Amino acid sequence: MNNRVVIRSLVTSEGNLVAMDDGAIVWRPTLGTRVQIKLEAVATVLLAVKGPTGCYDMVAVGDSTGGISILSLPRLDTIDKFSIEGGIVRSINAVSDSSGKFLAAAQDGSVWVIGNQVPGRVVHLFSHTGPITSLRVLGDSILIQSGWNRRTYDWTGETTNVFDGTRQFQVKETQRANRRARILESEQLRKEKSQPLMLDLPVLG
Repeated sequence: MNNRVVIRSLVTSEGNLVAMDDGAIVWRPTLGTRVQIKLEAVATVLLAVKGPTGCYDMVAVGDSTGGISILSLPRLDTIDKFSIEGGIVRSINAVSDSSGKFLAAAQDGSVWVIGNQVPGRVVHLFSHTGPITSLRVLGDSILIQSGWNRRTYDWTGETTNVFDGTRQFQVKETQRANRRARILESEQLRKEKSQPLMLDLPVLG
């Protein structure tokens, strides 16, 4: 028990939620009693959701098997369970605070919507090329972050915008290279000016 390692943590104004490497989920409230449960798989994602009162009353936990557990706060009672394909759950985002629907991204880049109001409870929306670092809903758009790159989709899976974050680094690298070249050129000119001039004087005999 003492050798357990915290692998995920979530900090709120109402308390801290931590996930251990043995599948344990622990809620440590700012005020109140510590609560702990144990899931069948190791957690990979934690998402706390506020309820109608403005307090956090629910947490979604994605795990290493593609499972998603919806737990109550602060008791950590199981409200619902879902399962998606594609491997490890990499990211979860609430569609809205009141809809009870969530977006989930799997290791293979597939994006799913889950919830009791979803037909069949689980629907595959589309697949993103490459690993997904995070996803979130912004109005009618779904923003997928993949490393430094960001791609925006609509709900049909059509790409509406692409942002290549590596371009900024390429531009900055070019700017740094240009600055280094100017510094070297300036240094070379300074050295040339500091050398004594050798004049061709006539030989007197």
